Amino acid sequence: MARKKMGDTRRPQILEGLLQAVAERGFGACNMSDVAEAAGVSRGILHYYFKNKDEMIAALVAHLRDTNLFAFEETTQVGNAWQKLQASLWYPVNAFGRGGIPLARVWVELWGLGPHHPDVHRFILDVQSALRAHFGKILQEGLDKKLFAAGMQPARLASVILATLEGLILQLLYDPEHFDFRANLSGLESMLEEYLKPDVERRL
Repeated sequence: MARKKMGDTRRPQILEGLLQAVAERGFGACNMSDVAEAAGVSRGILHYYFKNKDEMIAALVAHLRDTNLFAFEETTQVGNAWQKLQASLWYPVNAFGRGGIPLARVWVELWGLGPHHPDVHRFILDVQSALRAHFGKILQEGLDKKLFAAGMQPARLASVILATLEGLILQLLYDPEHFDFRANLSGLESMLEEYLKPDVERRL
């Protein structure tokens, strides 16, 4: 168990250092010295807060869940169902705008680490479940208010939207020089706008 609680001022600084170290080296290659250097603290201070890297990873996923999911929910609840859907689709642009490509790398590292690390595995499941529920709720709202196509299946479409967003993030990571994340996200938005038109009945 980590030795200090989340309210301690040094802890977020160390977790940001861990994010930077992981983005640069990956979870497997970065060590406590890398994290201490990235965070701008001594190894002694680092060990005062965390005994080992596993403790830091567990704290990191809790930090990401608390900050990112809360921010996501807060910034995507304004307007009608279509406006909420638009805000939700474009949230990754704002999130990666703060952290850039490094944040995308950290998310992909977490996906890879999940099958081998219980805390990360639970985190990935929690996040994906929460995001599917979020998109499903918005789609159901649009369906109930007749803003979206009759016959559309909110839960199924929510899964497709989430999978597409994750695929776009992967492409951004692997080919950042040539892959236009904004343009492709705009394309997804246009396809959804056409698909969800209320004058057409859908089956997905």
